[in-house]
Amino acid sequence: MTRFPFSMETPARFAGPLPARCDTVVIGGGIAGVMTAFFLAEAGQSVVLCEKGRIGGEQSSRNWGWIRQQGRDPSEVPIMIESLRIWQGLTKEVGADLGFRQQGVMYLARTEADMAGYQIWLDQVAGHGLDSAMLTRAAIQGHIQGMAAP
Repeated sequence: MTRFPFSMETPARFAGPLPARCDTVVIGGGIAGVMTAFFLAEAGQSVVLCEKGRIGGEQSSRNWGWIRQQGRDPSEVPIMIESLRIWQGLTKEVGADLGFRQQGVMYLARTEADMAGYQIWLDQVAGHGLDSAMLTRAAIQGHIQGMAAP
């Protein structure tokens, strides 16, 4: 059995025979459906995944796909951390490049109230080990080549 039998080169329409039976049918081949099918199969279920178009190539291939840390409700942070842990290991686990890239994001404060709000959030999630910090203008200029002062 192929562990991850589709990629962007796989035809959008399945031409093989359908199984005579299965334990579970998952409708929708976006990231939620694919991961549901994958983990059910890992647990020993016989799974059929149905998608109207290209598996993993519809909305899931075009959304922002963020597993963002910043700005989340503090109660969501443990779920985000677990999601990130899973994503970091999926390419190796499924044996295919899923296109997952971990990048940074920057939110800019326009007012002192914005700065205070960002600091409140940082204080609320302290202790979760997030790589989030307030940066000075000089530190930001060090990250963005050619940045002009306002």
